[in-house]
Order: sequence, then structure tokens, then C-alpha cells
Amino acid sequence: MKVATRCLLLFWMLSPGQTAPAESEKAVTRKAEDFAFEIRPREIAPGEVAVLRWSIKGATKVVIQEAPDSRAGALRAIGEFEGASGKLEVKPKENTTYVILCEGASTYVCGSTSVRVRMKRQ
Repeated sequence: MKVATRCLLLFWMLSPGQTAPAESEKAVTRKAEDFAFEIRPREIAPGEVAVLRWSIKGATKVVIQEAPDSRAGALRAIGEFEGASGKLEVKPKENTTYVILCEGASTYVCGSTSVRVRMKRQ
């Protein structure tokens, strides 16, 4: 998964609104109709469930990782799946970004989605 790892590093190094250098774009380029990764609902209360869903044309293996805000970008694998599509229920306790790494016959892609956890007011 060498290319996917490179793709993941680009994700964490780029600020919102920045684009990857031309040399690196090939590692992260994908058609919108070939790639979907989302979480619903995008905002929950602590203890509620959100559902990650993905569909990646040509993917044979998918790895999902999470990075809660308190861990400042440190990723932890939460699942590895076979096939091009699937779903996973999650119960984050705080704002969390989920990263997907996908491996196919000749393709590697990655993407991310986030959920906001509403904290109770005291």
C-alpha cells in the first residue's frame, strides 16, 4: 500500500483549500462517480450512532481509520473490509475524522469524512 500511504500523508499535510503539487495529484485523483465515502448524520450527541458508508469502484480491500480531535491527527485502524462497498456503525465520543484507504487491482485511493459530536451544555 505504498501509494495509499503517500496519499494519506498528503491528506494530513495539506490545509483546507490547498491542492497537492502536480507530481502528487496522480496518487489522489479519482472520478466523483467512482468514489463515495460519507458519514450520516454529520452531527450527533455523545453516545449516538453515525453510519459510515462507502462505495469505491474497483476496490478489493478497504481500511477505515479514525482520528478523534483529542489525538491531533493520530490515526487508529477500526476496520478492514473486502469488496468495493460497505457500511460501519460508529459511536464517537468527540469530533472525529474518518479516513478510508482503498486498494484495487491497479488503483489506490483515499478520502476522509468527519462527524461533529455536540457536547452537553452544563
